[in-house]
Amino acid sequence: MDLSITQAYFVCAVNEKGKISSFNTEKLVCMVAAALLELQMEGVISIDGKTVAIKSELPSYMEYLHPVYQFLNRLKPVKIEKILEEYNYSFSDRRLRELMASVGDSLVGLGAARENVGLWGKKSYVPKRQAIDEVVDMVRSELIEEGQITEDVTALTILLDKGKCLKKYFSDYERRNMRQRLKEIVNNHDGRMVTRMIEYVENMIAMFTVLSVGAGASSGD
Repeated sequence: MDLSITQAYFVCAVNEKGKISSFNTEKLVCMVAAALLELQMEGVISIDGKTVAIKSELPSYMEYLHPVYQFLNRLKPVKIEKILEEYNYSFSDRRLRELMASVGDSLVGLGAARENVGLWGKKSYVPKRQAIDEVVDMVRSELIEEGQITEDVTALTILLDKGKCLKKYFSDYERRNMRQRLKEIVNNHDGRMVTRMIEYVENMIAMFTVLSVGAGASSGD
C-alpha cells in the first residue's frame, strides 16, 4: 500500500476502535500537523512563521485533505493558532471529525481500513493489521536497518515520535536507534530539512499547550 504521510500517521495513531482520544493532545496536534506538513511538501501551501497560505490548487490525489484545504483557502493567510483552535481546541470537534472521516474514507478505498458504525451512527475507521505492519516495517527498514532514508518516512517518524505513537510498535532499543539516526541526519549537511520538520511539529505542540493553559485559566475565572 502506497500511503501518504497523513494516511500512514492515521493508521498508527488511532486505537483499536479507529479513534484518537481527546485526552491525547499530542496525537491530535500531530494529526493536523501531518496534513499541513504534507500539503507544504507538495507545494500546495506555504508556512511562513506563524501563518499558512494557499499556493496552488489541491491535486486530485490529495482529495482526502480537502477539508483542511477548504478551511485554509481564504483571502488572507491563516494563523497556525487559529488552525489549532478550530481543529483541536474547539467546543465543536466538527473540523477534526471531517478530517478524520476524509482520511479514513481514503484508507477504506485503498483497502487499508474498514468502516465501523457506532452509537448514534457515528463512524470510525479501523486500520487493517496488514496496513499497520507495512507502515511499521517501512519505518523500521529506513530508520533502524539503515536503509535509504526518504523525506516522507523521516516526516512520518518525527510525527509518530512527537505524537507518542512509537512505543506501541517499537522497543526501547529500537526507539533509541531511531532517534539517534534522526540526530545524525540533523548534524550532517543535509539535515536542515529534518531540523525544520522537528521545529515545526514541536512549535505546534507548544502553541497548543499555551492555548490549553490559557483556556483553562479563562474558564477558571
